[in-house]
Amino acid sequence: MTAWEVIDGRGIAVMALLGSSIVGRCGIVSCAGGSEDLEGVGSEQLRQKCLELQEAVRSLLEAEGASQSSFEQLRESNDQLEEALQELQNPGRSSLPSFVPDAALPGDPVRIDVLPPARETDGPALLPGEAHVRVSLPLVDNGEVMWGCDLTPLFEESGDRLMFFTAFLPLGLQLTSAPRPSELPGSAELIRVEAVEPKGEAELLGIRSGDVLRAVSYVGAGPEPGWLDKMLGAEAMPMKQVMKCDGRPLEEVIEALQSNSKNPDGRLVLLLERP
Repeated sequence: MTAWEVIDGRGIAVMALLGSSIVGRCGIVSCAGGSEDLEGVGSEQLRQKCLELQEAVRSLLEAEGASQSSFEQLRESNDQLEEALQELQNPGRSSLPSFVPDAALPGDPVRIDVLPPARETDGPALLPGEAHVRVSLPLVDNGEVMWGCDLTPLFEESGDRLMFFTAFLPLGLQLTSAPRPSELPGSAELIRVEAVEPKGEAELLGIRSGDVLRAVSYVGAGPEPGWLDKMLGAEAMPMKQVMKCDGRPLEEVIEALQSNSKNPDGRLVLLLERP
């Protein structure tokens, strides 16, 4: 089993290495390419750094016996590679801008990275050529497991209308599927909050009617065990994941929310955006 088979679908994005080497928002298409991709770009020191990081990512993707440690190493190498590529393409800009949304909005603090427009997409939540942010969603209380959720903001290009919540079932809210307003980028339908129950979980958190549900956590099947483990009767363990809601049927989103009842601590993650 490779490292990528363990983390496939976790939303960790790897920047295209100057257009050809490494691409993807939820998976790796290829890891081809070499020093010729970097010829004539940036300083020799930066080119060497990118090549070293490219090789580190390649090694992690091909590693046997992958684990949570492999996932964290790959995420770290990916972030470093992305930052190095940004510096190559934008001399003098040494890091990606990031911020925590305005405290005037409800919700828990969450890191948002402003990224270059996406060249490809993994679904209607992230639009090629449009504004692109990555929200780092903590899937456990201690923050040891983070999920990078890449999307195109609806109301502010910087993403500062996004709100992150940790919640528990029952939420006490009513959702509806609504057409995407013509002034917003994209065409997929949105999942909106239609009503909140008085004194319910959603109202106490500060969620209100009209908020757009952009992503939710759900409990799904984790990585398949190796063949030897299968022979011994092992099965895929449930694992908390994140689903982006743009363009999803309302029933699918509700089912995803309800699946969090299988989570031992009952904790779920919500990412909403306020007009």
